[in-house]
Amino acid sequence: MQKIYLLCIACIAILIYAPSIIADDKNELPVEGSLTDLTGDDPYYYTQDQIIEDDNAQKNVVGLGRVKTTHSKIPHLPVYSGYMNTNYTYRFVNIVEQTFTMVGEGKHGLWRVQDNGTIREYRKKGTKGLPKNADLFAEENLATIANQYSSYIPEESWDGYKHPHQQVAEDGSLNFVDLPLNHPKYKGKYADHVPIDLPHFYCTMSANRYPYAKKAIDYAFNQDGAGEVGPLGKRAGLDVNELYTKVLRVDLFPDARAWINVGGEDESSVDWQAVDISKTNAEFYLIERPFFNEPYLFITAVFDNDDNQDFQYVRPDGAYFDSLKGKKIKTEVTHEPRFHLENGQMAAAKGLPIYGVHHPNRAAFGGGGACPLKGGDWSNYPKTTGAAGWPTNYEEITPLCDGVLVDIKFFANLDGKSWNDPNKYLANAGHGEEEVVYTVEPGEYGVFTDPYNVERGVKNPDAENLTGEVKLKYPTVEPPVTPTH
Repeated sequence: MQKIYLLCIACIAILIYAPSIIADDKNELPVEGSLTDLTGDDPYYYTQDQIIEDDNAQKNVVGLGRVKTTHSKIPHLPVYSGYMNTNYTYRFVNIVEQTFTMVGEGKHGLWRVQDNGTIREYRKKGTKGLPKNADLFAEENLATIANQYSSYIPEESWDGYKHPHQQVAEDGSLNFVDLPLNHPKYKGKYADHVPIDLPHFYCTMSANRYPYAKKAIDYAFNQDGAGEVGPLGKRAGLDVNELYTKVLRVDLFPDARAWINVGGEDESSVDWQAVDISKTNAEFYLIERPFFNEPYLFITAVFDNDDNQDFQYVRPDGAYFDSLKGKKIKTEVTHEPRFHLENGQMAAAKGLPIYGVHHPNRAAFGGGGACPLKGGDWSNYPKTTGAAGWPTNYEEITPLCDGVLVDIKFFANLDGKSWNDPNKYLANAGHGEEEVVYTVEPGEYGVFTDPYNVERGVKNPDAENLTGEVKLKYPTVEPPVTPTH
């Protein structure tokens, strides 16, 4: 794994410095500017040359200097752009009018993982830690766990992660501990949490720290609409923020779909059909989760059916299971869950033994190429002992690699409100009053002058003699859409 780390770090270094070293090719120009901030460090760049001078009468509406609002006193909103990639496949994120969009490739393969109701906490550098076989619930150990272990140690980067075989350090102390959600460290934070009984289907969207999308993504994750996790997401544990450090719920564009492989006449035949998400319930998220103690972005989908329990499971063993006593839960794995399809049928998702349908030759660069075929810690993949995700995942929930695909075509309203709300974006929002007085040039408007109408004495029913003011009363007053900083 250390070799992989070095390779990743080297790649990141190349990407960071690439803008200054890309030379002319036959048809390519040198790249100028900063690829890590496409707005030039000014998310209001579109008003850069919109300066109101003292001799401009519009100063009476929007004030002097660089414009900050519309004529209706609605504040301008920042615009962000960024991109990310894995395997030289790119996804583009944009934020305009508090609307987040993420558009990449169609039919991107996902892997299934399921959290086991625990949080892995790693020992911080320079601390003593707990001895092997320590009682994690013993009162005398709680302070050590609280102060010397953490689920994410950003200042330690890759070194903060420890492989499964490194659980016990050379000095006999525990390099990591797995704490159930009811552990005292979390001070009852998850006491009323629903059972984590659903998997989610995920795939990596970015490199670590996502440098070319960071400004846009950081902004999106800081808005009011971020951090909201739906009922399916909670059953997948996406609101456990020690694991999922940032979450943004997204929706598919109208023509985008989730797809499942229903298979064909033999094992080599594949056939993906569109999922009917009006019948198989679905929630989609852009998430940040530490991977080897480095932050990455992932897209993930959570599914469940109203008419069966195919997706549901809790392992009937361990401290987390014991904490769920009295709750009705399914304790048997449905290996291939069924989905409702848009063609009216129901079918099981068929996984593939390969890494993904868009990866025909990963072996050429030492990237494996096979599906891990089991859940658990990615650790030393591409060795055959590597698994499909994180150490808090059930091994028996296998990834079903590319059994589910999703179109990378998502959006989210960052203020948490839909545009189909009749009260959103009303023109009185900037005034803060239900009644708005409009000033107009007085006079008689709409008098017909065309001979065809004049000769017949036709009058314009819309004609009106206006004074200098027109008053409109809106049904309500909502605050204007504004960013959360």
